Amino acid sequence: MKQPTSPALELLRKKRLSIDIANPDNDDPSSMSENESTTNKLLKRMCDQLNETRANLETPVHNEEPLYESDKENEMNKDWMLAAAVFNRISAIVFTIVLVGGTLVFFVLFAVHP
Repeated sequence: MKQPTSPALELLRKKRLSIDIANPDNDDPSSMSENESTTNKLLKRMCDQLNETRANLETPVHNEEPLYESDKENEMNKDWMLAAAVFNRISAIVFTIVLVGGTLVFFVLFAVHP
């Protein structure tokens, strides 16, 4: 399958087409056959461009499912990281309270019973 064309290539094609219209080939001496030749060339190029455009439109778009799964996993990871941060903060608070409380109890018992 053909890759989508870039805007620069499209501009080159349009420029080439306009040059062909402005400067037709002078292979045939009669003006009628020259016009027919130019018209046939233009029609052929237009048909080629339409076929290429149709092929580009028929190109399947990337499957959205893997992106959705990846986003879902990222969202789940963020949720677990938030839960871990909350648990970490609660554990730090409990540890601090137990440490300070235990130290106070130790000094109170040491001061009361020398």
